[in-house]
Amino acid sequence: MKHILSLILALLVVSNLSAQKQMSLQECFDFAVIHHPVYEQKALKAENSQIEVENYQKDLLPQVMINGRATYQNEVISLPFNIPNMEVPQLSKDQYKMTLDVNQAIYRGGIYQKQKNLEDLQQILDQLEVDQNLYLIKNDVKNLFVTVVLLDEQQKIIESYETRLHAKEKEMQALIEEGAILETSADRIKVELITAKQQKDEIDIKREALIENLELLTGQELNGIVELVLSQPQIEEQDQNRLEFQYMLETQNKLEYSKNLIDAQKLPKVSAFAQGGYGRPGFNYLSDNFSDFWMVGLNFQWKILNWNKNNNQKKIMDINIDVIETQKQDFERNVEMALTQMKADIKKWEVVLQSDPEVIRLRTNVAENASHQMNQGVITTSAYIEELQTLSQAEIDMKIHEIQLINSKLDYLNILGQL
Repeated sequence: MKHILSLILALLVVSNLSAQKQMSLQECFDFAVIHHPVYEQKALKAENSQIEVENYQKDLLPQVMINGRATYQNEVISLPFNIPNMEVPQLSKDQYKMTLDVNQAIYRGGIYQKQKNLEDLQQILDQLEVDQNLYLIKNDVKNLFVTVVLLDEQQKIIESYETRLHAKEKEMQALIEEGAILETSADRIKVELITAKQQKDEIDIKREALIENLELLTGQELNGIVELVLSQPQIEEQDQNRLEFQYMLETQNKLEYSKNLIDAQKLPKVSAFAQGGYGRPGFNYLSDNFSDFWMVGLNFQWKILNWNKNNNQKKIMDINIDVIETQKQDFERNVEMALTQMKADIKKWEVVLQSDPEVIRLRTNVAENASHQMNQGVITTSAYIEELQTLSQAEIDMKIHEIQLINSKLDYLNILGQL
């Protein structure tokens, strides 16, 4: 099943890449989940549950046993008096018996159906446990993905910065040829271009390491991906869906239902039996010969007194249910507190982003004015580059704020269990 899902997702992504060469965060999530070693446990636990149910079903079938016994005893049945003119046979002290016993349950208080239902509830818990482990990998994928996108945006801004520097370098070269400025005036621009190239190389190295880790998590080749696309998530009207909470809730359900099995165990049980065998003596204890024998009948069993043990077991389950209820309340409180903090972070980035465009607009005006002043010899090349750097940093800051807003929203969804 894992390989089939991997193939389907791979075909979808390959067709998508051939058209637009992009990969979304959700696609990375999907690949990471099916690539995780724990994913195979879903099918294994389901198979295990099915085998358990089959074993419960087999308890309803006739139970067949072969029993053998050989004994030697110090005394056998004998008459305490003699009968005139009659020889009473003497039983042997060594006795042998081989039997075939068949038992068929007729009524067991509905235990089978309750066992089956409990196994279904356990299967839900097993799947939730696997899903919890799989969900954890999403946060790792998200962190890697967001960091790569942030590096890509920084790379684009540095490339834009280089473009401005190259344009200014051409202007200065023309002025140098005209003799308006000294040739050394362009050296500061050249140094800044080298620095920008170093920054890009550093980003490339960091990105490569992050992509390798992302490939390990997803099992996909990402070197051919031109762009990782990070879209703005929707967080409105999202309900809490934490798997940990669901696990506690389903555990309570199982404990509550387990009390039904305890009640069923108190009910009377009826079964039919048949026995056939061969041995010495048979059912005729006055004969010392080997003979065959058989018997059929019904068994009735009803444990009418167990000194309140069943009720105590049910009380223990009720206590455990109450304990889990307190855990649920504490969990919900912690989730609510984390959501409150994350809402504040989201609001913070939204407020900051409202002023970022104006900062960039003003910084652009300052940089353009500095460019003209440098051409006129009013300011130095270093002063112009300082203004240009400030503009580029403002552009980088805005991209960082945009991605931090998205990341905060993703963290908000992660806290809700909706990632």
